[in-house]
Amino acid sequence: MSGCNTNPEIPYNEVSKKDLNKDIQLFLESVKEENGVHLYIDNHHASIFVYLNASNVIQGEEVIHFTGFDVEKINGTLNLSYKSEKTSDYSNSQLKHELIYQLNFDRDYEGAKLFNNGIEISFGTISGNK
Repeated sequence: MSGCNTNPEIPYNEVSKKDLNKDIQLFLESVKEENGVHLYIDNHHASIFVYLNASNVIQGEEVIHFTGFDVEKINGTLNLSYKSEKTSDYSNSQLKHELIYQLNFDRDYEGAKLFNNGIEISFGTISGNK
């Protein structure tokens, strides 16, 4: 799984659900039935949590798995990029169907954009604290 941080200006790392605080875990629980990319903005700790979820599979359809993630800042906008692929191999335990990344920031951004395989898409859910 590629999650190489190519932009040291915006540090991020993959995190485990069990290591997150209760508020973030509750948010993840509330969106776990929705495939997509969900954001939780934790203003108390200057962090953004990015939840990539493709764990909801309809039998007979191809399953999505994630193969890469990166973050960069372009003209004040935070660009979140991930790569995904489809497969009919339901049994491969090496495939990543659900990932959580924590981004640390020290300033406000004008906005955020999301890209899947280079194509701009919409976020599923955006939430957070003040």
